[in-house]
Amino acid sequence: MSIDYRLLVALGLSLLVHAIVAGSPGWHLPFFDEPAPGGVLEARIAPKPVFAPSPPVAAEPRSEPRPVAKKPRQTQPAPVENVAPEAAAPAAPAEPEPAAALTSAPPPAPVELSWPHQGRIRFTVTRGEREQTTLVGQSTHTWRHDDASYTLQTLTETVGLAALFRPAKVVQTSEGTLGAEGLAPTEFRVERMDRSAERARFDRNAMKVTLFAGERVRREAPLAAGSQDILSQIYQIGLARSARVDLMIATGKNYGRYAYEAVGEEKIATRFGELRTWHVKAAGMPGEQSMELWLAADYRNLPVRIRYLDRKGEVFEQNAVELEVDGAKLAEKPQ
Repeated sequence: MSIDYRLLVALGLSLLVHAIVAGSPGWHLPFFDEPAPGGVLEARIAPKPVFAPSPPVAAEPRSEPRPVAKKPRQTQPAPVENVAPEAAAPAAPAEPEPAAALTSAPPPAPVELSWPHQGRIRFTVTRGEREQTTLVGQSTHTWRHDDASYTLQTLTETVGLAALFRPAKVVQTSEGTLGAEGLAPTEFRVERMDRSAERARFDRNAMKVTLFAGERVRREAPLAAGSQDILSQIYQIGLARSARVDLMIATGKNYGRYAYEAVGEEKIATRFGELRTWHVKAAGMPGEQSMELWLAADYRNLPVRIRYLDRKGEVFEQNAVELEVDGAKLAEKPQ
């Protein structure tokens, strides 16, 4: 009986690929899950290092400021424009607030923040460390604000073999207002594979946060001042001015206290050359998740690296490969 060696080779390669995928527990993406029930961490941000002023490459001149008194309140922020296709996933429409909530709250007054009015950052997502590092996905952050309200969204999805064998797509959307203290979320939504998953609503009139699983109320809790969602916190930390901050954060599944403290100023290698960054870290308790941020000092403290350690000890890292601010792109340095 003749043997078709080509068929045997193809079968062997197929079995090898399936064995690699089946034996790799980390073929998923980090989505910053909720803290363990009952876990409370003291949040601490050390004084921000003072850097020599350097004009942002990506910044453009702003138009004349608008009169504060004539600023109408926007209940729905404008959608992000001119965004790459992968970042334009539609967000689930917010449910209307009760009439009392709409009439009792004063309209937010426009403020001047260092956060660019619109931008887009695309990150590669890798799993593992050093020689064990594997590309598993990409994440694109887009935002837009008008000094009174904002919309911030991320699209995270698997790529390559990870997308072939374990496809994943998660869209996170944070909407809210802007004030002297920075971002104040009013709603946070999560969609998984184009289906609504969880949601958090911040009621700043009744001072409560409500977590939803689909349309079912999962939990209600008193709303602490300065509360953030898991997405807005990344940019709020870049705007922080206080020497010490306690952050109550809603993930959609839970609402708990996170800890951040400054590690210090660091220079890191990026696609855009060496950048000066402000490194902050949320150190979790043993067996808990933790997250680190590297915020570009010369680019309005925008995130250029995000490192995540999940409860299983898996390390995921996001590194910026595209950065566009107010219509201007940060040039990539030749390798």
